[in-house]
Amino acid sequence: MKSADTLILNQMTRSLIVRILAALLFTFACFLLFLIYFITFKIGYDLSKERDFVSWGKDLKSVLVFLILAIGLGFYLAKRKRIIFNTKTHKYKVEYYLGPFYWGNWSDYEALKMVGIFKNSKGIYEVNIWFTNSRHLKFERFHNEEDALAEAKYIAELFTLKVWNASDPTNGYYLD
Repeated sequence: MKSADTLILNQMTRSLIVRILAALLFTFACFLLFLIYFITFKIGYDLSKERDFVSWGKDLKSVLVFLILAIGLGFYLAKRKRIIFNTKTHKYKVEYYLGPFYWGNWSDYEALKMVGIFKNSKGIYEVNIWFTNSRHLKFERFHNEEDALAEAKYIAELFTLKVWNASDPTNGYYLD
């Protein structure tokens, strides 16, 4: 899918700690799956009896809640984001991926306007890509202003756009 008309922006790599935490959560989920198997088949519940069935359900309920939380949080930490722009057809796709699995939808856009850097209320710098109709894509977040500026300048160079630095909300300006 790579061509002269296609530009792909990948999110920065996750830190080692986040990747280790995601791996631990998936390992914990595998342990919980084994625990569900053990509770269901090895403890010796007679599921035809109502009392055993209710006891089995109570034992399984908390394990299932932790399993769903572990898998959900693991997916959240392990998933990555990239944005694919097709400048010929004026479409973009915000694509999320987890290993070899990709998902996302194509959307139309009129034209790109600028790349913006904003500081949110938590002190985190966000790099956004703005369209001419005031819509924008949140691309990446940084704790350091220099990293956000470097990423914004790189994106602006790819698309030949200007960079709007609004890290100070009262004093925004275009970078040269």
